[in-house]
Amino acid sequence: MGLLDKLKFQLWDDVGAVVDLIAKWRPRKCETEKDFEKSLYAYLHEAFEDTQITKQFAQGRMRADLMVGGKVIIELKHNLDSTAKLQRLIGQLSQYDSWKGRVIVLLTGETEPNLLKELKQFIRKQGWDDLDGEKVTITQK
Repeated sequence: MGLLDKLKFQLWDDVGAVVDLIAKWRPRKCETEKDFEKSLYAYLHEAFEDTQITKQFAQGRMRADLMVGGKVIIELKHNLDSTAKLQRLIGQLSQYDSWKGRVIVLLTGETEPNLLKELKQFIRKQGWDDLDGEKVTITQK
């Protein structure tokens, strides 16, 4: 990652910097959510060489797949294709409500369009899309 990207993360757009890196990430031979998590962890660790990347970050009841620099949580969901998976994701996001940082929901594999629509409606209903810079950002890979 270049100097401008580091400054972007540290000073004005932490989520934007991470989303930009996710867009450049090329996972290989990933079949499960855990495979994607390991691949993304290694990629971000290399890209953010002087920033702490934490796997399975936990604070109280909150548990996230990845934490970047103490500012951004990444919650991965592979094949969001059932109501049960959506409800589990909504439950996880609800636990992040009191956390002051920001959240990226990274959808990998196949995503059912109606479930994505419901997820976006939930985020809107919570008011997480109205905040300056949004509390929750959804991206797909």
